[in-house]
Amino acid sequence: MAFGEVMMWGFLTMLFAMPVYFLWYAFDNRRRRRRGETPAPSTGGLLGVEEFFYPTAETARAVWEAEQITPAPAPLPGDGPGVIDGNRIVIETGLRKTA
Repeated sequence: MAFGEVMMWGFLTMLFAMPVYFLWYAFDNRRRRRRGETPAPSTGGLLGVEEFFYPTAETARAVWEAEQITPAPAPLPGDGPGVIDGNRIVIETGLRKTA
């Protein structure tokens, strides 16, 4: 087989395989949405490009993911005045004067 013949068969294979893949992907997304799942978009191909132009992207993404799973600390009764007021939690930011 000549190189050109291999390229032609590869191109024809891709020409027929791509629509099949896209139809399967659309069907799979529709099935997942009916179940109530949120289909995750594929961004794997862009990660390498982003890290090349923005080297701290991986670190920023890791920090963001850690912040999403870290719960906020619950206030304790001994944290100071105005933190727990009856059934309300009051967060003092320093922008308003407290009584």
